[in-house]
Amino acid sequence: MADSKSKTRKQLVEFARRAGLDGNWEQAIQLNQEIIDRSPRDATAYNRLGRALLEFRRVSAAYDAYSSALKIDPANMIARRNLQRLELIRHRRGAEDGGQETSRESVIPRTSAFIEEVGKTWVDELANPASMDELADIYSGEQLQLEISEGRLFVLRGNGQRVGEVETRTADRIIDHMARGNRYEIFALGLSTASLRVILREVHRDPSMGGRISFPRQISATRAYLRERDLLRQRDEADFLMLDDDDDDSDDDDGGAEAADDDDAAESDGETFIEDTVVVEEEEPTI
Repeated sequence: MADSKSKTRKQLVEFARRAGLDGNWEQAIQLNQEIIDRSPRDATAYNRLGRALLEFRRVSAAYDAYSSALKIDPANMIARRNLQRLELIRHRRGAEDGGQETSRESVIPRTSAFIEEVGKTWVDELANPASMDELADIYSGEQLQLEISEGRLFVLRGNGQRVGEVETRTADRIIDHMARGNRYEIFALGLSTASLRVILREVHRDPSMGGRISFPRQISATRAYLRERDLLRQRDEADFLMLDDDDDDSDDDDGGAEAADDDDAAESDGETFIEDTVVVEEEEPTI
């Protein structure tokens, strides 16, 4: 971007964010470095720079960028989490990469990969995960692979390395649905305390499956949340409105009966449910 020097800082920030979203990491490095040259105490620009450098596996340079962000803003959790992750990577490799770039195809998942759809997606931690040193090398947004073996649903990286498996209850259902023609994708969301958070998504429902839902437990959880939210709203309203006791009792009874009906319905494969979407947070906000 030859004319970037004529742009305002606000415009440069927008260009830098767009470069990251488009997967143009070379341009992202250039733009964020220019922002830092203009504003040396921009911790967010250092975070974006670190993210772009990681796309080229420039671990040392990324470590320096995140360290700079943390020095500027000691409470910056993005920088802190990524430094912890990089420490694990460097410990695993036994040495720094010396700032050398290594070629790696950068695959940027579509935005919808991180949108949670009720009944079609499931967010969870991997069971029987690999060591934290190995998991730390997985970047947020990386597409993983599914492998069925001996009745278990394993999760692998592109190089065939197993990093964990889907917990049994969910795995049994998905293995059955895959055998019937459904297809699924799985993406890494980020490290948890002792495992890796992933999002499992139904991307194709075979016509023979009819109305069978991949993840009915998510429907139950969503309904429970909505009921709790409604109850809290009713309680808040009660602080301002004078209601008769009889009205309160009738509302509670109806809510209990509806709750029982909803729980039963959510477990039914033939349930018709209005799909909603929720954005799932990644380990690091999208650039």
